Amino acid sequence: MNEREVDPIRTESDAEHKLARGRPTEQALRQQFANLEERLAQQSAELAAIKAALKESEERFNQIAAMTGEWIWEQDAEGRYIYCSASVNAILGYPWRELIGRFYDEFVPSEDQQALRLKLREGAETEEGFQRLMRRYQHRDGHLIFTESTAVPLFDDQHRLLKWRGIDRDITATRQADELVFKLSRALEQSPNAILITDLNGNIEYVNPAFTRLTGYKAEEVIGKNPRLLQSGKTSLEQYRRLWETITAGREWRDEIQDRKKNGELYWALETIAPIRNAASNPTHFLAIQQDITERKRVEAALRESEAQTRLIIQNALDAIILMDADELITDWNPQAEKIFGWNRNEVLGSSLADTIIPPRYREAHRQGLRRFLKTGKGPVLSKRLELSGLHRDGYEFPVELTVSPLKVGDSYVFSGFLRDLTQRKEAEEAIRRARVKLAVSRNEMRIAQQIQESLFPPAPLILPTVEIRGYCLPATHVGGDYFDYFQWQDEAIDIVIADVSGHSVGPALLMAETRSALKAQFHLHRTVADTLSGLNEALYEDLDRSDHFITMGYLRYDTVTGQLAYANAGHIPPLLFRQGQTCRQLDADGLVLGVKLDVVFEERLVNLQQGDMIFLYTDGIIETENQKGECFGIDRLCDLLNQHHQRGSEPQEIITTLIERLQAFCHRKTFEDDVTMVVVKIL
Repeated sequence: MNEREVDPIRTESDAEHKLARGRPTEQALRQQFANLEERLAQQSAELAAIKAALKESEERFNQIAAMTGEWIWEQDAEGRYIYCSASVNAILGYPWRELIGRFYDEFVPSEDQQALRLKLREGAETEEGFQRLMRRYQHRDGHLIFTESTAVPLFDDQHRLLKWRGIDRDITATRQADELVFKLSRALEQSPNAILITDLNGNIEYVNPAFTRLTGYKAEEVIGKNPRLLQSGKTSLEQYRRLWETITAGREWRDEIQDRKKNGELYWALETIAPIRNAASNPTHFLAIQQDITERKRVEAALRESEAQTRLIIQNALDAIILMDADELITDWNPQAEKIFGWNRNEVLGSSLADTIIPPRYREAHRQGLRRFLKTGKGPVLSKRLELSGLHRDGYEFPVELTVSPLKVGDSYVFSGFLRDLTQRKEAEEAIRRARVKLAVSRNEMRIAQQIQESLFPPAPLILPTVEIRGYCLPATHVGGDYFDYFQWQDEAIDIVIADVSGHSVGPALLMAETRSALKAQFHLHRTVADTLSGLNEALYEDLDRSDHFITMGYLRYDTVTGQLAYANAGHIPPLLFRQGQTCRQLDADGLVLGVKLDVVFEERLVNLQQGDMIFLYTDGIIETENQKGECFGIDRLCDLLNQHHQRGSEPQEIITTLIERLQAFCHRKTFEDDVTMVVVKIL
């Protein structure tokens, strides 16, 4: 078969195989179905929660509507009632159920229907509602009812009218009272409110003296003119146009307005405009009454601003702020008080302060102090910072700092309390106290450990005709267990030892002192270096095992006559041998650290030293010193530095000084995390 020809059987089989691989398994389909069921269940739960919230919101709205005497209603886009509060029965005489589904114009006089439809259509087209418009309704028994009505159109995202929502307040009695005032013309002259009467075209025919006092315009300056001459930047001509259209339709208009006086000064007035009708109920004039509310508006604005600022301060205060009246009842409770005491604001308003946050044993004293202050005006604990105990909702007591200040309001008092939870501060103070005690103890222990450690070191270098030995230890910030020593015995032999006890502070220092004593006790036995380490291990094992410490040690013995060096090692860093013309060499020997197990065998090795050779013994504090990058000084840097000085023939003291300076420069500090200990042996 040609290689380019395709086997149809094989091709078909491959295609089926690929199709099978791409088809989901039954297990995968079951999993997908299970995931889908889980998402559907979750969505159903979320939908149920939304429905419950809507139902709860609707129930609250219905409760509010039932409690108010005003008629709350909703109409669909065509004007059919879809909701009415029960108050409509008191206003129109109809049970609310009889209005549902009926058009609004069925309940207004026929002469008002067309004008009302035009107004609603205009409100829907301009997306504006009507505020405090006077409407006339036909009561069920036939008489007219006047209401102050507010209607607001509601639109969807495409600005299509969804429904109307409004509220009507019965003002029939008020309107009748206004008509009575007009009939009493002499009373108009004595009225403290500004009153003006216009014809049906809006031209002024009468103003009373109070109008002149309020606006600065005399009667002869405004008679025959339209009230628009009092326009301000706050009330536009369009607003006045709608106003006159409203009252010419026979409805009362009432609102707070801002107009301008003759001298240009702005003033606020509560204005009511209503038609004056003749015996045939036809309007003949319009009556406007303006009550000067400029000062009230100024005070309200200042009060709102002050209350807003005060509320903002209270809500965002870091301290708990609690207000209490003279009856010891809580009147305010900010969020921080909720956090500190565990009570929600709505749970404690109106509750007794003492029973809420004061421990039972202090409640009677609190109430006696309150009664004494209300009687005498004296309170020794008021306006002072006090530290006492507060009571949490869960029943436990905690320390608080309290300042209470009284404020005279009328004939009574309001008390403001500022509280701060001192729990963390007290805990911090106690932690600081304990830390200071611990630090003092640690410093004392460290001082003792340093004294012990310093007492172990040789007081002076060992200088003989054939050898010079110098040791040095730079203690770390934490005292460790480093130790070095050298001593001559039997005239021709010099023992050199360097060791490191695990851990820090007094314990390792005491163990090293014990080690030194045990080592001294070995001298008269004339043991080899390996046997000496074995003897130390047996002598120290029990104490080391009990204290959970161990010791590393390097032990050397130099024969000044033969030049032979014997060395053994108990897990310590091997000493370094430097010889002219050769690389650095480690003098290593097998041996386990001291204090791990009994019956340890230590290897002992020999090496012959020559004139000019140098032995360097050290602890891991040198090679494990880290720089700011986290790099260790390491054995390579150490060997390079020592080899340079050995080749130059540097003295032991110069080598020690240079190495310390190099380490400090490497880590950029004068102190180290671990002891830096070394011994330099130079063969002369």
